[in-house]
Amino acid sequence: MENWWDLDFEGTVRDFDFTRKAVRNMNRVLDSEQFQNMDAQAIYQYLFREMELVSFKDYLKRYIYERAEIEEPFFSVPDEVYREIIMDSFQENCTPHSLTPTTRKWSAIVKSWLSQETVRRSSVFLLGFGLHMEAEDVSDFLTKVLKEEDFDFSSAEETVYWFCCKNHLAYPRAEVYLSAYEKMKGPEHEETSEADDRECRKDAMAENAEKFPPDAVNIDSEEQLLDWLAYLKKSGIHERKQSIANAEFESLYERTGKIIAKMYQEEDKTGNRKRKTAEEISPADVEKILCSGIPVTRNGNLEKMSASLLAKHFGRYRMSRQRLDGLLKRQLPVERYDLITLLFFIYAQEVEPDWPTERYLQYIEEINRILGRCSMAPIYPVNPYEIFVLMCLLTDCPLAVYAEIWELSYQTE
Repeated sequence: MENWWDLDFEGTVRDFDFTRKAVRNMNRVLDSEQFQNMDAQAIYQYLFREMELVSFKDYLKRYIYERAEIEEPFFSVPDEVYREIIMDSFQENCTPHSLTPTTRKWSAIVKSWLSQETVRRSSVFLLGFGLHMEAEDVSDFLTKVLKEEDFDFSSAEETVYWFCCKNHLAYPRAEVYLSAYEKMKGPEHEETSEADDRECRKDAMAENAEKFPPDAVNIDSEEQLLDWLAYLKKSGIHERKQSIANAEFESLYERTGKIIAKMYQEEDKTGNRKRKTAEEISPADVEKILCSGIPVTRNGNLEKMSASLLAKHFGRYRMSRQRLDGLLKRQLPVERYDLITLLFFIYAQEVEPDWPTERYLQYIEEINRILGRCSMAPIYPVNPYEIFVLMCLLTDCPLAVYAEIWELSYQTE
């Protein structure tokens, strides 16, 4: 079995040196004397004080500063200058103020971009058009600033955005391509049972998984783009991708429910808790276990994320009961951190190897299989939340350490 420090993450992101540096820093913490004595404190200190984070607002300002060739010192440029440049550029490049209908004022949207530590992917794509970015610049925002996966070529929208940025086409042209995609003929559905349909979808994704991104990045003409979009539409890959992600999430949630029910049964022997079956485990039960280190408000909700000292590291990565309920009702799309968190809990409670390294390696192998079936990128150690989970798995008590670090993040420094 290979050692955890030898794991090859090269395939997770276009810039391997960026990934390798993150792994090297993780190794330094795990090999430290502090980690051996106080693992939770060591991980927390690394995340909060030592981990190199790229603030979206600062990266955006620096990008505009260099593109606009502003002569005065960077730190003396007021936000008003950047707001004016953004607004003028959006108007010049015929870019809308949002990719979806919104009632927010344009000035408020621009102001928020210049003040936020992180944003959603849609904001990056919008800025890509508005600021007339190269495709490589958008990739840097996605992978180095948001610390997420690069362009998703199983998505018609992101493929079109990539093609337009690569060929310096304005947003109205992207709308033409997306409109053409909507009019294309979709897959023909046969009557099958839900179980058969789920297996067929998994098989189809496995068959087509290797096509992303090699076939897509070779798109050099509009004809090739439309052929690719037709393939996406006919195969129904994007729709199946979310369906498979839903199925994977529900499977992990079922496993999670069984573990929590067993935990409750153990406590029930002392008379401290009412017995529950796995089917009776609710999102509130899961939240209580997974978010045990996060304080709650008077009405029982989790304390706001902004109160955490790791807010800019973890963003929205919390398994609240509201989110879990939305996922189970399929009102929210399953994201990679939903899968990563539930499988982490399962491994923290069920897998008891002779060495934490074995659990760590087994986890990476399984989560990468799950992410691959969902056409998501492999585990990405540059992302603060993902490296946090990996480091917890290398401790003797992963779930306790996970909870303690959350708790530490809500304490005043």
